[in-house]
Amino acid sequence: MQMNKHIFKTSDGIEIAYYIDDFTDPWIKAEPLVMLHPAMSSSRRFYSMVPGLARRFRVIRVDTRGHGASQIPPASLPVNKERLMKDALELLDHLKLDKAHIVGVSAGGYSSQQLAIHHPERVKSLVLFCSTPGFKGEQGKRWLRDAAKRGMRAVFGETINDRLPVGEADPALIAWVLDEICKNDLDFLARFIGYWTDTDFMDEIHAIKCPTLIVAPGAEPIGSVSLYDEMIKRIKGAQLIVYENARHNVYDYLPDRCVADVLKFHDTLK
Repeated sequence: MQMNKHIFKTSDGIEIAYYIDDFTDPWIKAEPLVMLHPAMSSSRRFYSMVPGLARRFRVIRVDTRGHGASQIPPASLPVNKERLMKDALELLDHLKLDKAHIVGVSAGGYSSQQLAIHHPERVKSLVLFCSTPGFKGEQGKRWLRDAAKRGMRAVFGETINDRLPVGEADPALIAWVLDEICKNDLDFLARFIGYWTDTDFMDEIHAIKCPTLIVAPGAEPIGSVSLYDEMIKRIKGAQLIVYENARHNVYDYLPDRCVADVLKFHDTLK
């Protein structure tokens, strides 16, 4: 998997890595589509969605601060919704993009929602996969506690069926995703995930005005599936697609279906 890495520096001095995939026709001015990945991850996790999307869009995949090839911020710098949103905003500024389509996945969707809430003029459309307004609750805290005691591979290996359906998804894919999870720095994850486990911004999402598609896994074991119905009530005109019996990481094991739904949604915007 070869990718050309680009770097920009945020206003608080953190180096953020991003990657551009563009296989659109050279005589067409391609619309930009920014992809923000889940926690414990990197832009590599979008590899299987890129072929279908990069034929239509100029795809920009970002490594969230503290993840992938991006710099881990020191403890003196905050990791919160305002800063993470600002990272996305400063990427758009760096690339001189007035606005872009956004695809946010799980925790990447939290930052995407914040961008659409506070800077609506910069977001042309929003697609959210498995992403509610924050992750408030004990589930993430339990992961962090157990991983600190027993190690990341043990804990996330035991709970991998929450993310990928064991017995249905390719075992090699499951092993690869677990490897990608375990590449992350646990101390930073304690800050990053720990922040989101104390955060809920459902009361803010009514401010999202752009065309919005929400894709929810029907057998969501991470967070609460009922929150997706509440989101539809609060985001005017939002569409909801439920993948029946699906686990949280639909973007990993159902990439072609995810791409097809993104493209179908964008066809309705023309």
